[in-house]
Amino acid sequence: MLYFLSNLRSNQNNYYRQNIRYRLYLSSVILPALIAITTFNVQAKTPVKSAVTNKSVTSSIKQITDITTYVQRDWRSDDGQFFLTLYSAIWNPHGTLFYLKKWGGVSVEGFQKGLDFKLKSYDPEVGLEAPPEYAITGTLNQRTNILMGMVTHYPEGQASVRKTIFTPAIPITAYPQYDFKYYGTEDPDWHRATITRVDVINKDTKAVVQQLNGFRAQAYSTNYADMNYDGYFDLVLQLGDDVSDDTYLYWLYDPASKKFVRNKTLEAISGHPSRYPHKKQLHLNKDALLERVNGQWIKRPCCYAD
Repeated sequence: MLYFLSNLRSNQNNYYRQNIRYRLYLSSVILPALIAITTFNVQAKTPVKSAVTNKSVTSSIKQITDITTYVQRDWRSDDGQFFLTLYSAIWNPHGTLFYLKKWGGVSVEGFQKGLDFKLKSYDPEVGLEAPPEYAITGTLNQRTNILMGMVTHYPEGQASVRKTIFTPAIPITAYPQYDFKYYGTEDPDWHRATITRVDVINKDTKAVVQQLNGFRAQAYSTNYADMNYDGYFDLVLQLGDDVSDDTYLYWLYDPASKKFVRNKTLEAISGHPSRYPHKKQLHLNKDALLERVNGQWIKRPCCYAD
């Protein structure tokens, strides 16, 4: 089981890291080349002037609009057969469909258009070319975090289709409706940005209800997921200067104050946060496997996620 979960976790993390590396490649290799070509053409047609660098412009705070926020959702099927955890709010949603009444699960991937999902399972070791074992289609209600859809099973023989409702793994009374606007500075030498402030926007009123600051985070992507398994989504940002840096910043949502609160306990532990929501576990590194029990983190021997 440990080998299986490690493969699933590695598969999900690869999507996240490959996306970041690809964007880093575009910003650090292709973009400088295009700038160099453009500069050459301009210089060939205009007189050369002494360069003037305005430091205040490059270091000023401005909105960063090309940041991907991965929303991780956790659901249980109404028939008690499945636990579905999914990276959503992106064009290629992907995650894991765990079996609740037998050992194992399958990776799933597909497409999202608006609030509509089309997913199919696949074997990470074979690839998407393999025939799917399951297919899932559905529509998300953001207010209730419920996915209404159909699950198709492809056993040997005729496929079976069943209407299925995926409800939140940890239900709460009301789900806060927020958008995030990211602000920061740009490094003209490396053609990359750094997040120094996050505005939390109420989706209904469009008003800024909170500003998160006092940090410098990477601007490749962020993660919006229930990190402490209380049913509420939390915001996670990656610190450091390089994509390989494994230091993260956790803003956990506090329903009592209706604010995001910076959590220094998780922040002090290095390592990419890999979630096992069906076990309420958080794997940070080879020495840190935490399990949420009665609202408290309990350290487990690594790796206990079987």
